Amino acid sequence: MTDTKPIHRIAIIGTGVIGASWTVLFLAKGLQVVATDIAPNAESALRKFVKTAWPALKRLGLSPGASQSNLKFTAALADALGGVDLVQENGPERIDFKQKLYGQLDELLPPDVIVASSSSGLKMSDIQLGASPIRSAASSPIRSIRPT
Repeated sequence: MTDTKPIHRIAIIGTGVIGASWTVLFLAKGLQVVATDIAPNAESALRKFVKTAWPALKRLGLSPGASQSNLKFTAALADALGGVDLVQENGPERIDFKQKLYGQLDELLPPDVIVASSSSGLKMSDIQLGASPIRSAASSPIRSIRPT
């Protein structure tokens, strides 16, 4: 694993408030984002969140290349992971769910792709059971980005 790999394309797993907040942050930084969520209406809710937050992000200042058009959506986890440099996981705070998901990610991702978790109530050592611990990191945001 190299520590200098540039990050250009990010997969967002789970697009509730936390996942949507990460999405707008990464888009505002000019990154390519592919989001996935199996919840009904997840794509339309995410796009509405991004559209609503965008004016505030513009006032704060967007990075070169920032665009809402950098957002892609798929309900298929494997499709979301293709060619990504980083995965931001925002799934439900259930240990059984996260352990199964991390097992799938371990099978589907190249070994140099980092998986960051927004989990705030579960230990990474428990989440990673049965998966590669070297690729995982906790990345819970202090405060979600909420449009006004």
